[in-house]
Amino acid sequence: MKKICFLLLLAFSGLMLKAQDLEVIKEMINKSQFKEAKAGIDKYLSAAKNAGNAEAWYYKGRIYNSISADKATADADVYALKSEAFEAFKKNQVLDPKDLWLKIEAYGSYLDLYAGFYDFGAKLFNAKNYDAAYMAFKKAIEVKDYTLDKKYVYDQIKLHPLDTALVLNAAVSATNAKKTDEAVVYYKQLSNANVSGKDFEGVYEFLVDHYSKKDDKASLQPMMEKAKKLYPENPFWTNVELKALADKADTVGLYAKYDEMLAKNPGNFDLAYGYAAELYNSNIKKDPK
Repeated sequence: MKKICFLLLLAFSGLMLKAQDLEVIKEMINKSQFKEAKAGIDKYLSAAKNAGNAEAWYYKGRIYNSISADKATADADVYALKSEAFEAFKKNQVLDPKDLWLKIEAYGSYLDLYAGFYDFGAKLFNAKNYDAAYMAFKKAIEVKDYTLDKKYVYDQIKLHPLDTALVLNAAVSATNAKKTDEAVVYYKQLSNANVSGKDFEGVYEFLVDHYSKKDDKASLQPMMEKAKKLYPENPFWTNVELKALADKADTVGLYAKYDEMLAKNPGNFDLAYGYAAELYNSNIKKDPK
């Protein structure tokens, strides 16, 4: 009988120790001792017996996100900390079917991560760290899409399936980081939604230029038509068409295009000058003297 009681006492002591560990960590959080709390939660979750504790994963997310927002945290660590916080919150929800902890806070931690990644991306972009800025904007989109998929609603802000400013930031950052194929994905999201306005004129210039350089006629033609419809006064479209003809040495097609454009814009100096230059160069080629 004594042996059984002793075993029960050991088991109870183990449960109390486990609970006490988390209580100590939560007390550190309340005192804003996040570095100490991080060391504590990392140690706690490293034990196999604690890996399935949903509450612990929630507090890991809180701790990591808080450290990422600290001005003393190096930029090189911010992205990783926020990303781990995001994964910790998701892990918490997987382990807790009742979704207790995040539901209590109305899923505000996800909104904080979305805004945090967004602001961090802007900071990196202004510092011309385009590759890191792209990663931050991309992650902000991922967090935002996750909350929309879960149908979370916030009083502070209404999140949209297509956050045009955020997508444009991701596209421009990817472009400056020389990640052209990834930039195209985001530019196409905007063009597919027929987004327009002065801030988005560059979207269509980028795509028209991209498809023209790739000689992707199937993609270029509809994009050119849409671009001309949305921004009819932009001379970029004509310049792309003329350059494509000049590059192919299609003088018949090139002259015909100039005739067509000058008939529509007889007072356009750039067109007239370009046409004259092409005719002049053509004559020089015929007679090198």
